[in-house]
Amino acid sequence: MKHKETIFALLLLVAMMLWGLSWPLSKIMVAYLSPFKIASIRYGLVALSFVPLMLFLRIPFAIPSKSYKSVALTSVCNALYTLAFYLGLLFGNAGAAGVIVTTLAPILASFIGVFIYRSTLLGREKIGLLLGLISGGFLMGVGNLQTLLTPFNLIFLIAALLWGCVNLASKSATSHINAITLNFYSSLFCSIIFSPSLLFSSSELFELDGRFWFCMVAVALLCTTFATTIFYKGISTLGINKGGSFMLSVPIFAVLFSWLILGEVPKSNTIIGGIFAMLGIYLIHLYKPLGTKSKR
Repeated sequence: MKHKETIFALLLLVAMMLWGLSWPLSKIMVAYLSPFKIASIRYGLVALSFVPLMLFLRIPFAIPSKSYKSVALTSVCNALYTLAFYLGLLFGNAGAAGVIVTTLAPILASFIGVFIYRSTLLGREKIGLLLGLISGGFLMGVGNLQTLLTPFNLIFLIAALLWGCVNLASKSATSHINAITLNFYSSLFCSIIFSPSLLFSSSELFELDGRFWFCMVAVALLCTTFATTIFYKGISTLGINKGGSFMLSVPIFAVLFSWLILGEVPKSNTIIGGIFAMLGIYLIHLYKPLGTKSKR
């Protein structure tokens, strides 16, 4: 069992690296095509790649009636998030965007969850949310009004909020449906809803070079299909808390790969805000006092 856990721990680290890599590769793609076209092609490839995977793993395609609303909500929020994701990358650095979304989304999801479920916060969760607010101040550049109100900040704040909604909706959906099935349908919906954009200036699709298609295939098949599958398999093996802790490395890899690939040097407010946010996420979602058992 220990050997299996070690293998999945290494695979989870690779998956988190791929999620971080998706940010600079996506930044490269938005220089070629509109966000609508990129989203349609990417998630079309993702949906197609999930089909043989689901058949091989014998994952059912059926959606239980109890999950209709949550699957629909997840799909809509994911489509809106994807649009914000690619639009935002037109205005700023991929590394900073990756830190904003991957750190603020879980914290915003916790804020929303408190109001929806009317839950009582533990002391550590209150501290975590406070750290989240502080991190948001650093990441958004609250000290500079001109920086605060830039399209980049506003779009990625909305993106983080939408991704938080995706997390909450998918949590509800996966109580009755396999997570891979949910990802298949949300990807299919995203591809279809943006597909009309492919009808306009369709000739440019045939003029795209190998660099674009390399990024597209890598983001769709490796950073999305492969990494997502490994993530869900990993947390089922290691447990929610131990497996989920790997997600704290995503913003680090987003900044690292954006620096290596795009030459983006991270700003001090991004680093400080990211650290505060990761501490907040740890306290809210991952910290377990001594003597308590991890969830599996």
